[in-house]
Amino acid sequence: MISQYNVLILVSAFIIQSHKANSQILVFARVVGGTPTTISQYPVLAQLLLDSWGTNNYVQHCAGVILTARHVISTAHCFQYNENTGLNYTQPKYWKIRVGSSFRSRGGMLYNVKTIVPHRNFDKYFYTRDIAIVVVSKPFLMGRNVRQGTIITRGTELKPNSICTLVGWGSKEVDGAQPEQLHHAMMYTIDKQVCASRYKTISAIIDDKMMCAGLLNMGGVDACFGDSGGPLIYKGLVVGLVSYGYSCGHKYYPGVYTKVSSYTDWIIKTVAKNK
Repeated sequence: MISQYNVLILVSAFIIQSHKANSQILVFARVVGGTPTTISQYPVLAQLLLDSWGTNNYVQHCAGVILTARHVISTAHCFQYNENTGLNYTQPKYWKIRVGSSFRSRGGMLYNVKTIVPHRNFDKYFYTRDIAIVVVSKPFLMGRNVRQGTIITRGTELKPNSICTLVGWGSKEVDGAQPEQLHHAMMYTIDKQVCASRYKTISAIIDDKMMCAGLLNMGGVDACFGDSGGPLIYKGLVVGLVSYGYSCGHKYYPGVYTKVSSYTDWIIKTVAKNK
């Protein structure tokens, strides 16, 4: 483990100083190169709204996938103590969940959060084990625009160049505003060794429980700020969750996703223990 250098990590638009590497990694909350779509096409999608300053002003900050009538899967890095605000975002009171809407700030139905369960071994410096389960206070009202997602089978590996779809409300460019309407974009899975070798140049880790996707050597299609925790979808299955990456839409550094097939046992056990 590299420990003698500093790395500036931008976590969901907030800056946290660590002591792990010697480069700048932009960690996106992140759809660059996407086009508008509707929630009826992706009814498994959930918005995670954050009250950043504890003033009851809830704004879409991350995303997730509906697993059951009470559970949403997302990424652990959304739920951390924030040094800038002095607030602990692992506490449910700072979050609400919106489902059933194509729009970032209206429509659908809002739900209070009962419990947040980040993976106990999440590493906030290298984003390993970046996964979490969120439990809502009352069951979702299922319908055309609110449905349970289907995750990929345990241990399944997608071949490189498999066509996937990213969906979310993330920024369409670095430092750009987030769109009001839901967007989606198509991209390809990328060989893990290729992705790992590229991220090694900035002292970042791509482990066996991560996957990469984008348009290698072209860029322009990626997740960005506002998409964290949202799904990467392959043939209707949720295969990845937006985790981190260098900038947005970078041609050399593709987006990095939590590989859902590595966590199916953890997901099942966590859901069973947290009703």
